[in-house]
Amino acid sequence: MASGKTFRAIILNAIQCLIINTKPFRFIKTLFSKKSLNKIVNELYNPDQTDELKAFSAAFGIFMGIIPIWGFQTIAAIFLAMALKLNKTLVGLFLLVSVPPIMPLIIFLSYRFGAYWIVNHAANENISRHLQQYIYGSLSLAIVAAITTGLLAFVLLKLIRAIKQFKLTTA
Repeated sequence: MASGKTFRAIILNAIQCLIINTKPFRFIKTLFSKKSLNKIVNELYNPDQTDELKAFSAAFGIFMGIIPIWGFQTIAAIFLAMALKLNKTLVGLFLLVSVPPIMPLIIFLSYRFGAYWIVNHAANENISRHLQQYIYGSLSLAIVAAITTGLLAFVLLKLIRAIKQFKLTTA
């Protein structure tokens, strides 16, 4: 038979688990509520912002998602997006390029891109050369990916705008 202290500890632990486990679900529920999703969609399709600004926001999000400042990417990206008056929703959306399943690919590509900058003269390989190659490569990959994303987003936004105009004129 369990003592009174053990029983109280079990009850307290159960209550703690319930509190800890329900708060994230409540947060996710409010995040994906219809009101929140409408707010995100309205921010994405904000007619007050130009297509250039939206494309630059997407490119900036990709750039910030790839550069190697792990742990500070989101904070730095949102702060800079606010300072540059970018579309924060688009920056945050494209910042998700650095999710864990994609990170091994980003690290591999960054290291491969860095091989163009770092020439191996020595026969012995050291950690600092590999780190330097990775950092140079990640910055190069971030720039190339940002430019590509920005151009694709700009063309796509212009195409969507042209289709909407065409539908309005033919209707």
